[in-house]
Amino acid sequence: MRRWSRLFAVVACVLAIHTATAVAQEEEVRAAMLETLASWSNGDFDRFAQSYHEEVRGFLFGGGTLARGFNAAALAAAYEAGFRAEMELRDIDVRVLGDIAVGVAYADGSLTLPGGAPEVGSWRYSETRIREGGSWKIVQYHFSKLTLP
Repeated sequence: MRRWSRLFAVVACVLAIHTATAVAQEEEVRAAMLETLASWSNGDFDRFAQSYHEEVRGFLFGGGTLARGFNAAALAAAYEAGFRAEMELRDIDVRVLGDIAVGVAYADGSLTLPGGAPEVGSWRYSETRIREGGSWKIVQYHFSKLTLP
């Protein structure tokens, strides 16, 4: 009986350590998501660019075609021309699967394109990150307007 108690204690410890590690990684990714958005909103595109993997791809706000790569200079130029994103993420849900993390959230606020009026509302947001060099880099993202029936 004592042997089973020890085995159970070892299994319980391993599960507790794994659970704590997974929760910590999910918190790391959640913090990275918030920092990425803050960098974008503040116009800190050097810091914003550090969140992205060089092979990143995704769908942006306007419902257009797949965007590939990351061009910090083009984003900075758009910001200088009036592009603004004043958004807050809510209902962030992160799942870490080894060196891959998938995050989903709603983004509430306003988006202003150069020369345009602000569009206020809510958007759906999802991203996939990979752990590279000790940080979580975005490799795929999707923004789309939330429309309710």
